[in-house]
Amino acid sequence: MKIIGIVCEGDRDYEMLKSVIGCFFEEEYRTLFLQPNPEFGTDNGNGWKGIIRWCQNRASDMYQYLKDIVPSIDLLIIHMDADVARCEKEIYCPNIQVDCNEQGTEDFFNCSVKKEKECLQVLPPNAVCDGTPQGRVEYLNRFIYKIIGDDERICSVVTIPCDATDAWIVAAYEDGMDEVEQLDSPWDLISHGKCYHGIRIPKRKKSRIPYGKMIDKVCDRWQTVKQKCPQALKFECEVLEQLKTPCLE
Repeated sequence: MKIIGIVCEGDRDYEMLKSVIGCFFEEEYRTLFLQPNPEFGTDNGNGWKGIIRWCQNRASDMYQYLKDIVPSIDLLIIHMDADVARCEKEIYCPNIQVDCNEQGTEDFFNCSVKKEKECLQVLPPNAVCDGTPQGRVEYLNRFIYKIIGDDERICSVVTIPCDATDAWIVAAYEDGMDEVEQLDSPWDLISHGKCYHGIRIPKRKKSRIPYGKMIDKVCDRWQTVKQKCPQALKFECEVLEQLKTPCLE
């Protein structure tokens, strides 16, 4: 059995990734929810900042940490939605990993000026990212590997669904929509009414039961999702490559 550790923004992302792996990986596997999950001692918070904290805290001893987990991890998956590079100005701060002289003793997460226009340390997005969905994906991929390093002993996949994992739901349901990764905030499309294709969305929240039904649809139509979402295909291929299974495009 393969053991796959998943670091992601939240519960629904974990449930999505855990489920779609079964669409293409035919061997027996088990997933471990490493972040955000208090069971694994990860008091980092959720969302993209929780992922960064987890990566920073584990970077120096990542290999030993994954090895010491029982059962030990065969593959580490780190997820972050591409909308982080579209919406979060702080992600372009070059001082996210180091002390910033402009901020005195404040670190990145406690910076009082990082969202202010007068902060000269935050680079404009177009200085490091071309602003396209693919550009955002590439930037975040480099960003995460810059933090965790490239230890050849660790099998890892960084997945950046574009604009978010919700795009895979839109791809599964919307037959007439092909350029799904060009869509900003796919959850807005899903949750704009009381129901989405007959599934009630209470208060526009990503509740477990309705979201689970949509995940089932993604799995049923995974081949279609891959055709519409290059990042979904990339995720499948990289997982299979790391687990030494031929990629079925």
